[in-house]
Amino acid sequence: MDYRWSPTTLIIEGDFLAVSTGVGGGFSRVSALFNHTVPRDWHDADPLAFIRDIARDERINGSFYGLLTAVPMQNLVICKSAFLTVFITAGYSSSTINIIAVSREGLRMNALAEAIGTISSAKTAALLRRGHDFIATPTDAVIVACEGKPIHRYAGTATPLGRALVNTVMTGVPRALSAYENESRGPIEIKVDV
Repeated sequence: MDYRWSPTTLIIEGDFLAVSTGVGGGFSRVSALFNHTVPRDWHDADPLAFIRDIARDERINGSFYGLLTAVPMQNLVICKSAFLTVFITAGYSSSTINIIAVSREGLRMNALAEAIGTISSAKTAALLRRGHDFIATPTDAVIVACEGKPIHRYAGTATPLGRALVNTVMTGVPRALSAYENESRGPIEIKVDV
């Protein structure tokens, strides 16, 4: 996995088996994942075509999953644990909370799907622990991707993968919200112990 970012776009490249809840999402093998900043008042009648245009403009070749957010990429938080890297942008209302989790260890298909629930639960817990009275924004999205031979059968909170997801998301979401509130000039990288 390699990644790069600009003020408007995070791009993660590799050879991934992935699942996405974003526009045009599902299960697929992809070579790129991205999170792109749009204006806060952005609206497009065909968001999938817009995402394809971004991929073309960013010279992303091959298959991809893309997410959209009103949060600038300078507010990006990157949490790293032993085999997991989690990229988080978080804001309020229409700004979305987007989470991209990439594992260097392979996941079976059911574990990819289960990881979405584990991430979403951890995000909710992080928001409530921070004192918010909401558990999500209307357009939150998650991508879970992995490389390598499948070794993780499950991603529930009692598994090594699940614990890593919970710890990185519970650490990263509050930091990402703080970065957004304070207009940080990141991205911020955090090492998370599992």
